[in-house]
Amino acid sequence: MTQDSERKKFLLEFYQVCWNNVTRAEEAAWKMFAAYTAIFAGLAFASETIGIAGFLSVLSIFSFLAIALSLNANLWFVRNIGLISNLERELLNESDYGVLIPKSYKEKVPFFSFRVFEAWWVLIVAYFSVSFTVLIFLFPQISDCNQKLLVLAIYLVSLFLTILYGIFLSLRHRKFLKGAPGKQPQIQSIK
Repeated sequence: MTQDSERKKFLLEFYQVCWNNVTRAEEAAWKMFAAYTAIFAGLAFASETIGIAGFLSVLSIFSFLAIALSLNANLWFVRNIGLISNLERELLNESDYGVLIPKSYKEKVPFFSFRVFEAWWVLIVAYFSVSFTVLIFLFPQISDCNQKLLVLAIYLVSLFLTILYGIFLSLRHRKFLKGAPGKQPQIQSIK
């Protein structure tokens, strides 16, 4: 085998691995949702023991942890889509775009994008909505001022750290896009 055919073989295997990683990230989103649902149910059963303040505190921490994990899954998804785009540029000709695959596949996907509104963005909204709605409904039932302050502090610190983590991941993705822009597709000459 020539070095060029070995390279193409490697690139094709790498392409398959990137798609497998995309699938794995999508599956992880649903596993995370199942775990979150189980935690919510467990906390509901334990609420008499841990109290409303304990319930809200633990729910806040796990909700924002689930959001952070979803943001991380999104980073790996868009990273692998970027790698796939680069591999397609290596393996396809310019004339293949718009015929074999859409022309838009040449473009990289930004970290925050409505173009690829994947499952984790829906889950991020769901996790935040659950934590916020439950906080709004149960918070007035806490009678102790110190417990109210603790719940608010945990919620706001968790929110702040999650936003900070999202910004960090977005910057990391921008660095990836700049560092690996991919080459321009080759123009195939007709002979």
